[in-house]
Amino acid sequence: MRFLALFCSVILHPLILLNIGLFSLLKFHPYYQSKFYDEQFYTISMFIAVNTILMPFLSVYLLKRFKIIDSLYMENPKQRFFPYIIMALLLGFTAYELFKNDFTGLPLIFLLSTILCVLLNVVINFKFTISSHAIGAGGLLGLFVFLTLFQHVSVFNWFLVVAILVAGVSGWARLSLNAHSEKQLYLGYLLGLAVVIPVCCVFA
Repeated sequence: MRFLALFCSVILHPLILLNIGLFSLLKFHPYYQSKFYDEQFYTISMFIAVNTILMPFLSVYLLKRFKIIDSLYMENPKQRFFPYIIMALLLGFTAYELFKNDFTGLPLIFLLSTILCVLLNVVINFKFTISSHAIGAGGLLGLFVFLTLFQHVSVFNWFLVVAILVAGVSGWARLSLNAHSEKQLYLGYLLGLAVVIPVCCVFA
């Protein structure tokens, strides 16, 4: 059971959920679906994945390698400052490059809202710990709530259902691993929802 919880915790990492949200928009949203050729979609998706998954994980590995952090899982909240700042910078670089190449709209807004979540998590982490996994799950859920309830894009109805299940599985995994308390999970969900939905409503 612990192995299953660890597996779910890894595949439902916040950065992976960010990419799922971005790829879903690019591939299935009617506007972007008609805007990009397949080659363009794969090029953009690869650029985003390298900068928002591969580079952050490599950065965390190097921090561990040079003993700046004790563990790749960053169990010690006091050691999360540098990894989170690096992640925010990489996400910011990705957003800047996309914007510079006239890539705007909801995917960019969702990426910027994710950066805001990371920065808020850095600040909050000085006082107490909340679940980054729950923030990521809450942010993904917030995106699909916005699309289905506010933009009425019916293609994302099932995505909303899946996002709810993802949030539940992610929370179960973190509790099973004793990585967070229920309060830390609920605060994470709330932060993700409270940031992504208003930002999308105002700027998208």
